[in-house]
Amino acid sequence: MKRKVFALLGVLVWMSVGSAYAEKARGIISNSDSNYHGEHLQQHLYSTDLHGTGNYLKVRKEAKNSTVLGHLEQADQFLLLELKNGYAKVEVLVSDETSPDSWVGLTGWVDADYIDCNCSVAQYHSKNPAALSSGSEEAGMPASAAGDYLFSSGAGAWGTFLTLQTDGSFIGDYGDSDMGDIGEGYPHGIHYFCSFQGQFADWQKVNGYTYSMRLDTVQSLEAEDHIQGGIKYIASEPYGLERGTSFLLFTPETPMNVLPESFLEWLRMPQDEKHPDQLGCYAIYNVQAGYVFYQ
Repeated sequence: MKRKVFALLGVLVWMSVGSAYAEKARGIISNSDSNYHGEHLQQHLYSTDLHGTGNYLKVRKEAKNSTVLGHLEQADQFLLLELKNGYAKVEVLVSDETSPDSWVGLTGWVDADYIDCNCSVAQYHSKNPAALSSGSEEAGMPASAAGDYLFSSGAGAWGTFLTLQTDGSFIGDYGDSDMGDIGEGYPHGIHYFCSFQGQFADWQKVNGYTYSMRLDTVQSLEAEDHIQGGIKYIASEPYGLERGTSFLLFTPETPMNVLPESFLEWLRMPQDEKHPDQLGCYAIYNVQAGYVFYQ
């Protein structure tokens, strides 16, 4: 009986300590080491070439000693979203089957000292680690992902159309109508509109069905408010893109059970009868905003 009690106490102590049994990245022992490490990780924002230095790393609600949402395991794959106050904001993309307390979509803050990149020693201490790469090429986007995408709720009169090119550039249009909002000179309502162009960059293959990329540029083309045909046209922003810089591309083979919950809220595509457990089309996911463009 005593052995069982001591064993249980040992487990509770281990769980309370959390990441104390994980070694800090790159032998960090001082504040200056930690500061340099944080500066280096800035070069890995919106990428997935990272890993935890140990198991059961605490994922907190805020970038401070706050509520623990779950725990990150070494085998998990995640996206680095932000760095603040010595913490790294991550989103779990692949939760390994050995991870008891993490899940796809888990998003929170981990002590950045326990997050490491895959850089060599020379790359880690260089201001431009990409210049010291061993000749590996970027994954780039799959050519079959090029085409037309739509972001829409399926209800109402709004939608954002985006055409993706094979080099990661895109053009698009956003429109939303409110025929009930009328006034002098526009008895037929209001129409919000936006034409835009931009570029996705830093494509990386996360796994067999996911790519990550960064929204490098997005620009609204020149437009002015005007009234035409009894409708007031108001220049707007490219809805669906304006609240994020970190994006994922899911391929048609993506298993439905790995998709984030915020992604599934926008699911409008009919399922493929031959492959009901797969997404069935390409989709662009705005990680920060939770918006989805379907091909």
